Amino acid sequence: MATKQNPSKTASKAFAKGSATQALDTLKNRSVVPIKSTIEAIKGFPAKLVIFKIPASPFFWVRYYDSKPIKRSTKTTEKREAIRFAKDFYEQLVVNKRLGISNNSKKSSFVLCAEQVINEDLNKVKRKELAKTYVTSQVNIINKHVMTFFRNYEIGDIDYAALDKFKTYLYEKELAAGTIKINFVCLKKIFDYAQRNNVITTSPLLPKVKNEDNARGYFTVMEYKNLRQTTRRLVGTVSEVIQTVGEGEDVVKKKLRNIVITDEIQHLIPFMVFTFIRPTDLKNIKHKHIEIKEGDEGEYLFMPIPTSKKHNKPITAMPRATEHYKRLRDERLKELGGGKGGTSKKVDISEEYVFMPTYTNRDYAYAKIARQFEVLLKEANLKTSSDGDVRTLYSLRHTSLMFRLKYGAEINPLKLANNARTSVEMLERFYLAQLESSEYTKDLHAKKHPRLRKKVSALVITPAKKRSEIIEELVERAGVGRVGKDGIIRLNDEG
Repeated sequence: MATKQNPSKTASKAFAKGSATQALDTLKNRSVVPIKSTIEAIKGFPAKLVIFKIPASPFFWVRYYDSKPIKRSTKTTEKREAIRFAKDFYEQLVVNKRLGISNNSKKSSFVLCAEQVINEDLNKVKRKELAKTYVTSQVNIINKHVMTFFRNYEIGDIDYAALDKFKTYLYEKELAAGTIKINFVCLKKIFDYAQRNNVITTSPLLPKVKNEDNARGYFTVMEYKNLRQTTRRLVGTVSEVIQTVGEGEDVVKKKLRNIVITDEIQHLIPFMVFTFIRPTDLKNIKHKHIEIKEGDEGEYLFMPIPTSKKHNKPITAMPRATEHYKRLRDERLKELGGGKGGTSKKVDISEEYVFMPTYTNRDYAYAKIARQFEVLLKEANLKTSSDGDVRTLYSLRHTSLMFRLKYGAEINPLKLANNARTSVEMLERFYLAQLESSEYTKDLHAKKHPRLRKKVSALVITPAKKRSEIIEELVERAGVGRVGKDGIIRLNDEG
């Protein structure tokens, strides 16, 4: 009895038989499905690593099973080249797995290493080993130029020639030498990471970047007076920040925020000038970090403030900083109902921040201070210096150091550097270099004191004489007698 065949099964068998000759006509054969006869394992490597060919490509492909198949085209029709590619591919997979790096074919090894460096830095921020602002700056630099240029590079293929091209690329972007140097600092971090984790054996030699020291911009005495007068005049005023979008008739103006000039900034500016602190310290200084002491020149502030830029030495302020701190402190006590002008109740503000104490978000508090200062600079026409340098809050720190060097008594640079939480090298490069020759006029014109001529004494030894001859000579010199021919000394009446 003849059996009837299922038409669908017959059709599927016919389809399977025809798949070898009609490969490109089916969806299945357009995927990366190996031709069984071409599958070959690589000697000396795990059996899960194989090369093969597919119907839809003339090139050899490589496949490795690691919980799921990972496939890549070798981009070559030569079997020997395909085997070499497979070996390199396997070694890279092992390294990536050890590092916890994704084996995403769309990312080069340089990008993967750069991303790991960024992740490391972000973890250091969580552990409070690095400042968030520093890491944010580094991430922006890596993403903007470093990643853009080396995105398609394998990190092992980057040599001195490629790095020199990158240097040229940065100069063509008209970046300052200091900014270019920072880009290479970020690159070195990426290479160091790759070397530590055995992605590369050695780091390439980096091109040298000539870094020209730009003198720090500061306020002259007249500019500082202008800034202080402008501040007093604007306290209590409100300035609007307007954003302009579009061009021509399509211009749209949008109000972003209001900036109120507070009384606090009147004391903040001289406080910075007379304490040598960095602007970022404004976020962290609490009343408990300030102690009023008595010195030879009157009261002064002793400030063991939190660590900044890896410096933790206490700062000794100039005497004039004391009055501005006291006003800030008394105003806060008055607001809380204690101290001068308040009730008799005792108020403890030791754990409060000195500046913007009502803001728990210290980055936002700092932003409000910086925005007020921007308004003051604009109103006082001090936004840029005579040399074209853009001024910021940091200019107040530069001013404090320059005022001390120019108008203070002679001081050991090491003591000033330690007190300002910097180095003597930084003082010499950015501050002492700005002092005009007139500052050294007295030393330049000073003369050496003339040496006193030494009296030369000589010892004269005369020929030996008899005792009688010496006596005769003395008698005649004294005029008290004479010596006769017989050798007898005859004294006159005076003798």
